[in-house]
Amino acid sequence: MGTRSGRAVVVGCLWGLVGLPPLATATESDWSAIAAARVSYTTDVFQFSAARRLAISDDPSQPTVVQLGQPDDVIWEPSVDLTRTFSTGLGRNEVSVKAHGFLYTNNPIFNHGDYRIQTKQWIGADTSILLRYRYVPNLFLGPNVERQSGLQMVAEERVTSHRWRLEVERRLSEAWRITGIGRYGLRFYNAQFSERDTWFFTVGPKVEYTPISWATATLGYLYERGLADGRNEPQFQDDVSYYLNVVSFGTEFRFSPSVSLNLVYTYLRKNFTSGIPGDTHMGRLDQTNQGLAELSYLLTPASQVTLRFQRTQRTSTNALRDFNDSIISIGGDYRF
Repeated sequence: MGTRSGRAVVVGCLWGLVGLPPLATATESDWSAIAAARVSYTTDVFQFSAARRLAISDDPSQPTVVQLGQPDDVIWEPSVDLTRTFSTGLGRNEVSVKAHGFLYTNNPIFNHGDYRIQTKQWIGADTSILLRYRYVPNLFLGPNVERQSGLQMVAEERVTSHRWRLEVERRLSEAWRITGIGRYGLRFYNAQFSERDTWFFTVGPKVEYTPISWATATLGYLYERGLADGRNEPQFQDDVSYYLNVVSFGTEFRFSPSVSLNLVYTYLRKNFTSGIPGDTHMGRLDQTNQGLAELSYLLTPASQVTLRFQRTQRTSTNALRDFNDSIISIGGDYRF
């Protein structure tokens, strides 16, 4: 995977898998849509995007740039999710397409979109297979020092991400549910930082336990390996290859049919594997702790509001890469 042309072939092949039709002809179908909006306040605009995607269900390895200045901002997040549900010879199937926008009030250079298409096929009542493709184009990370010109000039660092996800879920009993997770991804940087182009794979399990009707506990783990072009380009001294371990523990409490509280703790450990002398990534270890609390209230069977608080703290063996970020969000969604 050393060239963009080779990776483009992989992109096309894997994209084709997402678009495969179900194995059997649909016999009945239904359409639905969820329109949502959220307003978030962040204490560090540079970290908002990576902190929001830290969950094991999203993209915990999204890169980030740390700046000395940490401007706050308010972000508006409209989204729409369109779903078609139908029956096949294997069981129920759902195909959905979602577009999610992030609009920054004071720092519009960070504005971006997150696009997702997925299919979920049930096989009987207890097993399902989910296949998802997610695309985040031209995401601005921040100003950074480029290495390719030899002048170490400051330039905009941007990245485009392609991610494929496979989940196989099995309900073992009324109380226990287990999911196997696999991911494959490609990150393409802008020309000044193309030595950071990375391909990665991720594997891990997730277990859910519902001992009583009003409480569920979830434990998840992911291992990820990322390999960057810079490992074969020592002249740039910029190899962002890594391996990553993520552990997440969550509890959901349903106090009534209308009110629920979700608490999640996530720990991330990222070891950079560069062996290039002079590379600031050589021997670097980042550790991130994140706590999240989300309170949801169901207004009607079709609509709900949520209040969310998230605190992220990263420490690094390179002290210049430490950061803290707090996010407060309020939002709502309506199902049609």
